[in-house]
Amino acid sequence: MRYLIAAAAALTLAACNQPAETPATTEAAPVEVNAPTGAYTLDPNHSSVTVTAQHFGLANYTLRFNKLSGTLNFNAETPTQSTIQAVVDVTSLDTPYTGPRDFDSELQNSSWLDSAGFTSATFTSTAVESTGPNTARVTGDLTLRGQTHPITLDVTYDGSHSPHPLGMQVSSIGFSARGTFNRSQYGVNELLPSAGGNDGVSDEVTLIIEAEFTRPIESAPVPGNTTAEPVN
Repeated sequence: MRYLIAAAAALTLAACNQPAETPATTEAAPVEVNAPTGAYTLDPNHSSVTVTAQHFGLANYTLRFNKLSGTLNFNAETPTQSTIQAVVDVTSLDTPYTGPRDFDSELQNSSWLDSAGFTSATFTSTAVESTGPNTARVTGDLTLRGQTHPITLDVTYDGSHSPHPLGMQVSSIGFSARGTFNRSQYGVNELLPSAGGNDGVSDEVTLIIEAEFTRPIESAPVPGNTTAEPVN
């Protein structure tokens, strides 16, 4: 009996001396941002806006807009307070169609983009919600064909530099974004499929954005006259 008591006591002491388990953490490390707070301009040469729609249930047909502009008011300390405005020239539509028809021009007509009356589409952010260390949900107003409706974009922060790695004296920051909307909300009703069918072009359109923004690096302030006055 004494041996049993001694063994039980030894096991109890051993258990008490075991190091406490460290609780697993799911909190991701913060993401480093190398761009300062300020107003940035969209770099149209390194940015793109494409849209895709299901084409008769066969594949996602892709269109691209080649002319865009925008501004980002970036808050490096509190990114959710950042705002963005973007403008897309809808007359810059570019499709992969190579047939005898001028398909790009056809999509500019009143049944589709109606670019004669509405030459541009705009997006203005209204709220930014953080969803992860380098992701956010950006809500805003999308205006197309003169009609405005809310849209939500899932945005990923890709990276930033200040200055640019090639030596250019600019701060730069880049994002990828993706969202969907129904084209019928904006009066684009041509070739809508029947309910549950694949006999047309889908109402739901996917918007894909790759955007780089830049701003000049502000020069250091010129120091004042630091020469001491002579002492008499």
